[in-house]
Amino acid sequence: MPVYVGLIRAIGPATHARMSMLQLREACARAGLADVASVGNTGNLIFGSEASLVEARTLVQSAVRSFGLDNEVFLRRPVDMLAVIKANPFPAAAADRPHEVGVCSFHVAPDWAPVLSDYDGPEQLAIVGTHLVVAYPAGLAGSRLQIEKRLGATMTQRNWRVFAGLAERAASFGTTS
Repeated sequence: MPVYVGLIRAIGPATHARMSMLQLREACARAGLADVASVGNTGNLIFGSEASLVEARTLVQSAVRSFGLDNEVFLRRPVDMLAVIKANPFPAAAADRPHEVGVCSFHVAPDWAPVLSDYDGPEQLAIVGTHLVVAYPAGLAGSRLQIEKRLGATMTQRNWRVFAGLAERAASFGTTS
């Protein structure tokens, strides 16, 4: 059975008041997803489904909406995530400061030109498949990169450690259904 990683955008204390990760797992299971596991408390799911990526995303999105939330859901296949980890465009930063390397996930690859053609840093940028990997030398909080505004595309971002952990866990994830 295919395995997917769900990355739910902007999950935090305000959303936890309306939807716990346990409630989300249960809603996803009721929607027909198999062996739903949440990783951490910030909207990361791993699950199995015979549905296509688009159909599975719709199921998770509906589960989130059932709590009155409109947080956007991004789905990834473990193989695509592992390709980003293998490419590792910023190995020193990923090893020394993994919390300052972000992996941005989009629904589809945007036109990368607006972010790559005229941006002069200080962040370092690399494209791997449909992902944008960003090394933030001064930390994420101080960045003025404005990725979504530059690209005109919605995304969600996970730091290198979290993204790599999800990729590795999903790659070894077995479903019982």
